[in-house]
Amino acid sequence: MLQARVTDELLEKIRCRSKPERHAIGEVMNRVLDAWGHPHHHAGIGIRRLTRTIYECRIGLDERLAFVFIATTPALVFFFLGNHDEMRKLLRTNK
Repeated sequence: MLQARVTDELLEKIRCRSKPERHAIGEVMNRVLDAWGHPHHHAGIGIRRLTRTIYECRIGLDERLAFVFIATTPALVFFFLGNHDEMRKLLRTNK
């Protein structure tokens, strides 16, 4: 069974959001979990592969949620929330 995990840093960032924003983030995480393993569903909910290990999904128009797939567990680990520019900066620093 595929699990979702959230890093402490991301959880802290999510807790600073309003209740409707937290709800939207949770719903996106659930949609990613449901669609994982079904590539034809990925485009519909905005899952994209950014690097060999990092994926992103959209939360609305401006924000993205980054995650990695851990096959040994199996789990999706959500670790970053930000806009397009912040995501590009994350990718540059993680190379």
